[in-house]
Amino acid sequence: MQSAEQILTNKSIRPTAMRILLMEHFLQFPLASFSLNELEDIFEHSDRITIYRTLKTFQDKGVLHTIEGTNSLKYALCEEECSKDGHQDRHPHFHCTICDQLQCIESVYIPNINLPKGYKADGVSMTIKGQCATCTNT
Repeated sequence: MQSAEQILTNKSIRPTAMRILLMEHFLQFPLASFSLNELEDIFEHSDRITIYRTLKTFQDKGVLHTIEGTNSLKYALCEEECSKDGHQDRHPHFHCTICDQLQCIESVYIPNINLPKGYKADGVSMTIKGQCATCTNT
């Protein structure tokens, strides 16, 4: 597994202290997603604007993708194939209705959808709602 600094360097992102800290956090929880507010609580001594700009840089360079469908925008690690030219994340996300966690389900692949003539998709998003494995077993 590559280090946070190696991943940032490979994606042409200058590895500042805050960028390395955020990248290490996402690497520690590879299937989890985090909102700006959650990250601000985790890194309470960091500036909200710095965290936001870092997340935006990571998204623009294909390190993180955003997940919609809950009360707040969440960020999760991208697959290795993602780049600044486009995100290749073709997996669904699971939103637990009990603990409110949102996770990537990378073992499931969303197939290509043939759209009618004249339609152009900019992305695919699928959110499955239910109870996660932790909440089901409690």
